[in-house]
Amino acid sequence: MNGQSCCSVSSLLSHNSYNRLAIHRAHKNKNKRRRRRRRHQTTTPNTSAMRNDGFSPMEREELVQLENNGDLYVFGYGSIVWKFEIEGIKPIETVRCKAFGWQRRFYQGSTDHRGTLEFPGRTVTMTKCSKDSPVYGVAYRIKKEDVEKCMENLEFREKQYDLRVQLEIYEDDDDDTGDHAKTKKKKMISSKAVCWIATEDKKNVNWVGEQTIDEIAAVIAKAKGPSGPNYEYLFNLADAMRSFNIEDEHLYELEAKVKKLLGDNTKSRQLK
Repeated sequence: MNGQSCCSVSSLLSHNSYNRLAIHRAHKNKNKRRRRRRRHQTTTPNTSAMRNDGFSPMEREELVQLENNGDLYVFGYGSIVWKFEIEGIKPIETVRCKAFGWQRRFYQGSTDHRGTLEFPGRTVTMTKCSKDSPVYGVAYRIKKEDVEKCMENLEFREKQYDLRVQLEIYEDDDDDTGDHAKTKKKKMISSKAVCWIATEDKKNVNWVGEQTIDEIAAVIAKAKGPSGPNYEYLFNLADAMRSFNIEDEHLYELEAKVKKLLGDNTKSRQLK
């Protein structure tokens, strides 16, 4: 009897110890999951073999690296330049900037915003070029408390862009031209500004690729989607770039060609 009691007590202690260990492990795993969410790590892996339907957010497995204080820079080179609108979020800093080794090109089809499945519009992406060649844009600094909401919003908005990258961005000013630009030391704003890029990867079902500027202009002049006419996207981007005193030969040449197709009296409109 006493032996049985000892055995029962011993078993009970062993069982309680196991429960405490299980609870400890559960809390530990829960905390790990929380940390992962704070870092914006998705739960579903992303592989190059996956194809996106063009209407669902891309699945991503990589982490988003934040600034040391938890803030995040978002680099805009397209519609984010002129329309950074997320309810309840106000960037704590907006700065004109540039990233090296990239160029802005209208090589991405749009079936969700500026076109349809039957007639895709054209939106900008960035393509690789000379390492010393800059692409100009605008960076928004998001405070750490707003990062998660910001990322959720932009992941959906940029759902047709298959590659999310973090890159170095540098200060830009009106002196960054000619011989002065060659001797002036570049001042880095961030080494991990996040942006979304469309590539020719097979999971990007809306990739169009390189076309002549006349071919692109012909599409933009006609395409229209849920967010409005494709030419509105182009004109607003061009107007925004001018408001930041940013030069972009490709962008402004395309703007001029589309305006000519729409009629010589087409006027640049106010940003919305």
